[in-house]
Amino acid sequence: MAHQGTVIRGVGLLVLAALTWIGSGTAQSYEEITVGSGGKITGKVAMSGTPPPSRIFHLVFSPNLDFCGRISDGKGNRLLKEFRVTPDGGFADVVVAVVGVGRGKKFDYTPRIELENCRIGPFITPVRNHHRFEIENKDKIVHDIQGYTLEDPYTFAMFNKPMLPESRAEKPIRMRKGHYIFRTQCGVHDFMQSWGMAVGNPYFAVSRADGTYEIPDLPPGEYDVIAWHPHMAVQAQRVVVSENGSARLDFQFDAAQVDIPLHDLQTAYRLETALGVRTLPVPSVELQTP
Repeated sequence: MAHQGTVIRGVGLLVLAALTWIGSGTAQSYEEITVGSGGKITGKVAMSGTPPPSRIFHLVFSPNLDFCGRISDGKGNRLLKEFRVTPDGGFADVVVAVVGVGRGKKFDYTPRIELENCRIGPFITPVRNHHRFEIENKDKIVHDIQGYTLEDPYTFAMFNKPMLPESRAEKPIRMRKGHYIFRTQCGVHDFMQSWGMAVGNPYFAVSRADGTYEIPDLPPGEYDVIAWHPHMAVQAQRVVVSENGSARLDFQFDAAQVDIPLHDLQTAYRLETALGVRTLPVPSVELQTP
């Protein structure tokens, strides 16, 4: 059973404290135990209304035009799709996390991103504070991965890691006090971006392409659960998980409440003919559509 959902702006001190706990959690904050008769939470994240259009980046502003142009719209533009919503409203790339769980199953998650075809994947990667963050560059060109921690409109640099062609590296995640949002971007190709939210226990999931998710092996009890997307207000609900039971918990977002800075909310191409004098390579990996 679930209580009425709400967004973070109206949920008060309880969820604010929980989010702060997520961002400041350390390995000592969570105790690993054997979970017997655990239950699970399943559900679907959905969005109503028309989501914002993809962000448009003209490849002429970055190096490696031919290589990065293997994914484009065929006109010299790279589209950053920050909202993946199915025709029936299924909303992908939303972190659903159970907050405040102090004891439970083994927490063996290590966040990892891959750089391939001038794209950071996955787009949403939950992270762990005071834990390593793995990076693999599969491209034959250099990328420069910059990690940031965010609080409201303020962005603070966490690390900067140049990535040589076909190389691997790792960096520690160190969130500022009270922060829980993490972002990466390539300093060479600005259309390469990804986001993350700090999690303090292994009970989380990222909604699939159809919006569904599942969080298994929870000790029986009553929990607060949040749903987070980088451009939406956080939602929170409470759920009761019984022994060997399955609790249903759905989240509904409204496209009219998307929060994107005006300088990032693009409705038209910035340049249509800048590359008209040059024959552009045909995208060989993916022909993007708006």
